[in-house]
Amino acid sequence: MLLNQQVNAQKIRITPPRPMVLPAHPKPACLEWGSFGAAELKPAQAALEALKLGNRLTLRDVQQQGAFWVYIPPLNSKAEVERRIAELQSLGVQEYYAVEGQRPMKNAISLGIFKTEEAANNRLEELKQKGVRAALVGSRERRATQTAFLVREPDVALTATLAELRLHFPGSELKAVECPP
Repeated sequence: MLLNQQVNAQKIRITPPRPMVLPAHPKPACLEWGSFGAAELKPAQAALEALKLGNRLTLRDVQQQGAFWVYIPPLNSKAEVERRIAELQSLGVQEYYAVEGQRPMKNAISLGIFKTEEAANNRLEELKQKGVRAALVGSRERRATQTAFLVREPDVALTATLAELRLHFPGSELKAVECPP
């Protein structure tokens, strides 16, 4: 019965399997951790410096669109910004960035930029627990340049350490990527 249903059976040829060719120099693997805005960059960088990665660690700029940020709305003067920053420091907040440039956000204080609204809300809750009352969460439609860290050829222990560090930086991601040349 099945023999009657065959179409062009005489044209089928069985060929031996080809040997698999591996690249002469496999590309090294990297882990990318990020991305971080100005407020989060220094603490993340300090955490990585403690690992003494040397030339295995590089930074690269990453363009972010449509992020969420935690911020204190624009204040009336540079002096008021400086007073508010002193208040933040007295509350133990070390991650901030005074927005300069043109209106409408000139003299605002950025307290972090996040990929998800959930991560931004988590940061806002942390700040409220420290006593920060004037902070808000808002969407950031314009492009923002952030920084990601690349760690070249991490071993299992280093990968586990980076995964643990990521937990201390809400909104950050750790992913495997191909290392640049």
